[in-house]
Amino acid sequence: MLKRQFGSTELNISVIGIGAWAIGGWMWADQDDADSIAAIHAAVDAGVNWVDTAPIYGGGHSEKMVAKALQELPEDKRPMIFTKFGLGTDNDAMRRSASYEEVIAECDDSLKRLQVDCIDLYQQHWPVEQNVEEAARACDELLKAGKIRYIGVSNFDVDQMKAWQATGVPLHSLQTPLSLLRPQSSESIIPYCFEENIGCIAYSPLYRGMLFGKWTADRTFPEGDGRAKHKDYTGERFKLHVAAVDKIAAVAEEADMDCAQLAIGILLCNPGLTGCIVGARNAGQGAYLGELGMPAKSKSIEAVEAIMAELFEQLAATE
Repeated sequence: MLKRQFGSTELNISVIGIGAWAIGGWMWADQDDADSIAAIHAAVDAGVNWVDTAPIYGGGHSEKMVAKALQELPEDKRPMIFTKFGLGTDNDAMRRSASYEEVIAECDDSLKRLQVDCIDLYQQHWPVEQNVEEAARACDELLKAGKIRYIGVSNFDVDQMKAWQATGVPLHSLQTPLSLLRPQSSESIIPYCFEENIGCIAYSPLYRGMLFGKWTADRTFPEGDGRAKHKDYTGERFKLHVAAVDKIAAVAEEADMDCAQLAIGILLCNPGLTGCIVGARNAGQGAYLGELGMPAKSKSIEAVEAIMAELFEQLAATE
């Protein structure tokens, strides 16, 4: 699988990683553990070499399932582990907090759940109220102790990244929401990462399944699935999204691709983007990750840009 340099470091990651939020059942309703493990194994077999998780996904359950999946693989086939801190593990009382003591304790707890001695990439999940120096100082200590290999942040804007960099503690990556349907990060955040040699990972690049191009306008979501109450997955806005995705799928077909391949391929044409996290809930979806990562051609990009411009005008009219 195509690989890209991870910022200015020597950590090379495949452009597609498997996201473990579904594995914990977090915001995706119920999930079978055997399916979760099979998804990771199939993704690894397809060429994926990193898995992204967090303690908050299922109250630590996702990390435990990642550990189980890795233990069942030969050591030379085990993917790198990216996890996070700053939200705790209580899904019913989630709080954004990252004091020095909390970061150290969260790391030790994640190491135990993951059954590893070192986390490959440790990321602050969201900005918090505490001064950024606290989390940075804790991460620097964890880095020097060999408990983590690299440091990242998630959902930070440019000013927040600059504040972290001002501490003198390394910042190796940013994780940011990015898809054809949510392109805002491409305006300033990704260019900044490119200039600063900060690895940039897109999450929700298929907009929580919408850009697979398989849905119809009458689709609904079960209780416990976070999409059920999101404005873009209900009512008129949902219908507009589905209609636009149908048009993207038609462009993809002309390019001998499927909708998800084109949606990811367009993102990967951005030189500032290192990789995309794509969720998988079973072996079939895990294996499919190996079919992503192909850059799109300019003709397809131009056609999709026109579709997106029309969609965003229509969405603005609904507000």
